[in-house]
Amino acid sequence: MSSNPTDWEIWLSFKRGDQKAVSFIYRKYFPVLYRYGLKFTQHSSWVEDTIQDLFAELIKNHKTVGNTDNIQFYLYKSFRRKLVRKLGHAHRYDLTGAMDDDPPFEVVWSVEQDLIREEENKQRSAMLIKALSELTSRQKEAVYLRFTKELDYAVIADIMNISIEACRNLISKAVSNLRQAVNKKK
Repeated sequence: MSSNPTDWEIWLSFKRGDQKAVSFIYRKYFPVLYRYGLKFTQHSSWVEDTIQDLFAELIKNHKTVGNTDNIQFYLYKSFRRKLVRKLGHAHRYDLTGAMDDDPPFEVVWSVEQDLIREEENKQRSAMLIKALSELTSRQKEAVYLRFTKELDYAVIADIMNISIEACRNLISKAVSNLRQAVNKKK
């Protein structure tokens, strides 16, 4: 596979039996499918078993599975079908009711919670901006390079013409100051 393969390329590698592709797909999508499955049932072992069954079936039939350029969509659809079937067999919901074969899907929507969370985020952002303005110029530069530009400490140290240890200390002190400023005002 190339260094930044597309879903199409990954899936083709998987269909050819490439174990790296299988491993990559499993590691990337297991957590996503697991969280999705828990929206249908709180029986985590059923969700895990269904994911395992899905991947076992995909691996067994890798040569004959359909093509896709969207692995997540393909897995969601296949996983949902398998999980719904398993839940139906376990009689965990009534398929004869008004649900039209749709299992329960639990998502808690609370407008009040969303508004409170949004207001808290605004307040934290304002406190953080104020705290950032109180950092020294060197701390601001180091924090910017580390967290906005995502540069390594060694690169930042080289840019700022300081040792790596001094760079770590500078950033650590800045983060500590930011944390104190934000926590102090809670």
